[in-house]
Amino acid sequence: MGAAVWSGGYASIAMRRRVEVALANARGVCNALFLPTGGVGNYTPSEARVMAGLLRQAGIAEGRIVLDEASQDTLSSVRNCTRILRTLPAVRDIVICSDAYHLPRCRWLFYLYGIATRPGQVTGGDFRKRPLCGAYYCLREIAALPVDTLLLLMSRIG
Repeated sequence: MGAAVWSGGYASIAMRRRVEVALANARGVCNALFLPTGGVGNYTPSEARVMAGLLRQAGIAEGRIVLDEASQDTLSSVRNCTRILRTLPAVRDIVICSDAYHLPRCRWLFYLYGIATRPGQVTGGDFRKRPLCGAYYCLREIAALPVDTLLLLMSRIG
């Protein structure tokens, strides 16, 4: 899942953590495919493109990286990734790499689209030194989960 790009096109610390977890989960997996997601935020290039660069730096071949640069939020990332995943043959094990506070919503939205996932929980990003920051992110997730659920279900009706 995407994370901020900093000024100058640099990966944020959260993005680096998420890519490291994706790489760790892919160790020993033959032909692992990586699906970085995220459009352009405050700075260019897109989140997906910066993550792809980190993956290439780690030795991942270009053909094993599929970008979703159109997504602007979690719901659109899940929607776009679901569309991409459904076009790929024989995808068996989908690992969602995000921070602990964000994993439940990501996995729930994939579940609603009929995609089974497992968590690739990122270590770090500990909020013990910044409890107000942690409270903000947790409250944001609590509010976003029912909103995204409703939006997803309404999009299926229409």
